[in-house]
Amino acid sequence: MRPPLLFVHGASCDARVWRHGFQQYFEKQGWKCESMHLPGHGGGVTDPNLHVLGLDDYAEALDRQINTYTLAPVIIGHSMGGYLAQRHVIEGKVAAGIVLLASVPPHGMAWEMLHFMMHHPMLALRMEVTPGIGGLDDRIVRARDMLMTQDTPEEIVRLVADILQPESARALRDMGLHSLARAEIPVPLMVALGAKDQLIRIESGITMAEDYGVKAHQYAEMAHMLQMEQGWEAVAFDVLRFLEEHY
Repeated sequence: MRPPLLFVHGASCDARVWRHGFQQYFEKQGWKCESMHLPGHGGGVTDPNLHVLGLDDYAEALDRQINTYTLAPVIIGHSMGGYLAQRHVIEGKVAAGIVLLASVPPHGMAWEMLHFMMHHPMLALRMEVTPGIGGLDDRIVRARDMLMTQDTPEEIVRLVADILQPESARALRDMGLHSLARAEIPVPLMVALGAKDQLIRIESGITMAEDYGVKAHQYAEMAHMLQMEQGWEAVAFDVLRFLEEHY
């Protein structure tokens, strides 16, 4: 029996990032799929308790969700969701496999954010002076300049901008200050990277894949939002091939 697929979103997003075609792609191929909101995310209204939540709270929510399954799922994690997927299996918890899309590497986000600030100082400054995630105009700038390529169609940028929300400062600090233990991934693993990703350097992603003993799938004309940008179908096709090979 094929395992279910559990989609886990990244920081400042919610489960809707999977529901603009990517999740449906696998459902049409007969896979049982579910995308979860992490605590404090989703619903279109910022949770007033968001900033007291940390990565431990997100990891516990992932554990609870997986414990509802009779068959262990393949975790498909994007960005922070990929970091949580790595943590989950490194801690010896159950999963049939993991797929990491533009994932935060096991060493966390400290070097990635330093690189971003050095190469995009004005955008980093705008992030600092804009309360929360900002209004729609600010979210559109962040979506295009941080998460997507400059030639991404406006309607896709707006879809992402509509999903963006504040992220827990505590959770971001957790990812910045803490690294995962160096360990093998004991289940089938796929790593997918956007060559134009401004948040997660492709060099970091390649190193992560090599350390885990797999070859990264690279997408030359894509950035961070691999499940929503132009070309997401190629990513989904490669994930489907990975799934069909292992299950």
